[in-house]
Amino acid sequence: MTEHYDVVIVGAGVAGCAAAIALTQRSPTAKLLLLERKTNETKPRYRIGETLPPHTSTLLQQLGLLESFQAQGNMPAHGTRAIWGSETLQEHTFLYSPYGHGWHLDRSSFDNWLISQAQQRGVTLITGQMITQQEYYADSWSIRIADQSISAKVIIDASGRSAHFGRSQGSQIIKLDQLIGIYRFYQLTDDNNNHDSYTLVESNPFGWWYSSYLPNKQLVVTLMTDSDIAQEQGLLTEHTWTSALQETKQSSQRLIGSEAITSLEVKPAHSQHLSPVCGTAWFATGDAASTFDPLSSLGIFKALRHGLIASYAADDFIQGKSDCCKKYQQFMGGEYRDYLKTREDYYRVEGRFDGELFWRRRGSGGLL
Repeated sequence: MTEHYDVVIVGAGVAGCAAAIALTQRSPTAKLLLLERKTNETKPRYRIGETLPPHTSTLLQQLGLLESFQAQGNMPAHGTRAIWGSETLQEHTFLYSPYGHGWHLDRSSFDNWLISQAQQRGVTLITGQMITQQEYYADSWSIRIADQSISAKVIIDASGRSAHFGRSQGSQIIKLDQLIGIYRFYQLTDDNNNHDSYTLVESNPFGWWYSSYLPNKQLVVTLMTDSDIAQEQGLLTEHTWTSALQETKQSSQRLIGSEAITSLEVKPAHSQHLSPVCGTAWFATGDAASTFDPLSSLGIFKALRHGLIASYAADDFIQGKSDCCKKYQQFMGGEYRDYLKTREDYYRVEGRFDGELFWRRRGSGGLL
């Protein structure tokens, strides 16, 4: 027998859950499926991507999630400190933001909370499975998940950087650079609870360091550099990575009174976009549509916004609006072009390392 859904969302990350929750608001009677290939047992315990800027509250409010989110008691984030463009530590505080402070998250808890919010609104969740066959005919998708047959009017690809479904429809991933994050989590072992609530960014000849205090007295430290530079400089090894961290002026100070609780992990962080980003009865969203440099601090914010926009496009398609894919492509394309300009401006501020490969690449648009 075939199970019928209005929308199948491939991927139960932030963008996928946001799309599902938004669709429950726009079309309360719609039957929705969240399909997640991972299970809780296969998801990493420690996840990178843990800061929300203050203006994220507008999206949470729009999704009907703000009150529940605030009840989670997440750790406040009061701004960013940076050594960027000079030796002087610069501070950008959220004190004067009309939205108040931001938040530092336990990312795994945040993601699980989002999934539970979707389920509470009637969204079906299937984990540990992925689409094995798909075909569009007679105005609907016919897909296979293990031994189960499913039909859907629309599919939203929220499968992350792999853009698994979009690529199955002939779309291509266009990469801009080779950026990776080499990171480790630490447990604070001292009794000092007065650690600052600022994100810290510190540039260096082969990239830049990022660090942030987290809930449960934890700290994450990440080196952002290009994958070939990391290989060449030996930065994927414990000794070289730690030595490079110890040479920093500010980032190394955060390790005082802490001990490592994870080994070094590597996460892709390059900028990319999917082309085209939609087609007949399908739309890519979140990281499946595009990814931004972590310097933008817009990862979770962008995922929530993309989920909202994808929900509008999917609902428009179901309502028979023929221009929905064209409008969606224009929005996503315009957003990515604006991002590239902002990214260029950010990197141009740091002129102390213009002779180094990492920075030369960013000076020429950050091309591979």
